[in-house]
Amino acid sequence: MSQSRWWLLLAALAPWAAQAEVFYFVIGGLGGESRYEERFSSYADSLANAARRSVSDESRVRLLKGEQATRDALRSEFVELAASVAEADSLVVFLIGHGSYDGTLYKFNLPGPDIDGVELGALLDAVPAKSQLVVNATSASGAVLEDWASDGRLLITATRSGAERNATRFAEHWAAALSSDESDLNKNGRVTAQEAFDYASRKVADSYETEGTLATEHPQLVGEAAGNFDVARLTARASETPRIQALSTELEGLESEIATLRLRREDMPADEYLAELQELLVQLALVQQQIDAARAE
Repeated sequence: MSQSRWWLLLAALAPWAAQAEVFYFVIGGLGGESRYEERFSSYADSLANAARRSVSDESRVRLLKGEQATRDALRSEFVELAASVAEADSLVVFLIGHGSYDGTLYKFNLPGPDIDGVELGALLDAVPAKSQLVVNATSASGAVLEDWASDGRLLITATRSGAERNATRFAEHWAAALSSDESDLNKNGRVTAQEAFDYASRKVADSYETEGTLATEHPQLVGEAAGNFDVARLTARASETPRIQALSTELEGLESEIATLRLRREDMPADEYLAELQELLVQLALVQQQIDAARAE
């Protein structure tokens, strides 16, 4: 098969080339006022529930919020993630709360000492997962767009710069997107990062337009393949039929094999790598078709 036909095949099958094991870390920061404390806690709970619905092992979901979400606790969680997450795995991090920017340094507001963007970026870099999705839904979050950008990392912020400092609405709509049929445009029961971003961004813009006020936040997405990164399932895995569960397990096994193969790419002859990848992608596509058919019954 010619090189061009190989790349056509890979492009056609890309939607099925998802992640191996996915680890979620949800952080609800300091509210400062009771209305924000309640909102941030609610959004964090909603995101954690969406994460638990999306994995087979709930131990892969971590939640810090309220008074427990201190800088030391956040550091500790990241250290544990760095020790337990493999290169072939994926990491999803949600930051909910207030952020600040003084023109030089971004800070995520936490009970007690805040944590700055430089340290947060280093903690993210220390997690071996080559595939990462980081959603910073705080005010002034756009200040980290350049510093946190990295190969293999999708970065979503609620604002386009550190100068947009008002409390954001993006977190509310992002949380809703991970549990909404409306955000699932292709109706496959899974919400991608691109689908969730488009839904939340649209809802944010609509809210300002409805009020007739100037928008004080402009969500941003940086990185590649957001349309292929499944961030949430709309149906709990436990509620699926035994057949779908079995097929899903088979699918995850193939995804893990593909992720492992990609890590070996530089050490393999190109023809051998592409031949193995083709076989795995074809198997993956066939299993996904069986899952879609079973869900449609």
